[in-house]
Amino acid sequence: MALSFLLSCSAMLPLLRVSAYNTSAGCAIIRPPKDGGIRYRGLTQEQIRSVQVLPVDYEIEYICRGNRVIVGPKVRKCLPNGTWTDLSQRSRCLLMCPRVWTSLENGRVSSWPLGPPVEGTVLHYSCLPSFILMGRNSTQCNKMGKWDTPKPMIGTTKTQAHDEDMMKTQAGEDMMKT
Repeated sequence: MALSFLLSCSAMLPLLRVSAYNTSAGCAIIRPPKDGGIRYRGLTQEQIRSVQVLPVDYEIEYICRGNRVIVGPKVRKCLPNGTWTDLSQRSRCLLMCPRVWTSLENGRVSSWPLGPPVEGTVLHYSCLPSFILMGRNSTQCNKMGKWDTPKPMIGTTKTQAHDEDMMKTQAGEDMMKT
């Protein structure tokens, strides 16, 4: 029995060594997204240039240049197995398009994908009942941070305009009576 215990323990020793090695080693430096950089908390510029491996539990933060925003994980943490969190999810620095396109009075705007309006985002426009959409019903944010079509406008139907005029006329007559 003691011999079987020793054999099972000796079989596990290489696994324990690998685990202990990864825990003490940390994670290799990773590259920032295009048009971005990495904020290394607590390190000087000189330390950043010379370090090859960061310790377990160390967190890095992606930052973007100019008027770009991070899409994907903004912070990554060094795990005990020597990898960074969320590496299956790509982090990108993308230009934002003006948010004014993302709302429409008397209409609805749906966005795909959800999130900030960055390059690649598609907006679909529709209007509430009794209104008509004037312009394209969709637009896409391009790589220059601009929408590819003008923002549509919402107009009223003739029936609605007529009803509004009638209400104003009636309100004016009611004021004259008092």
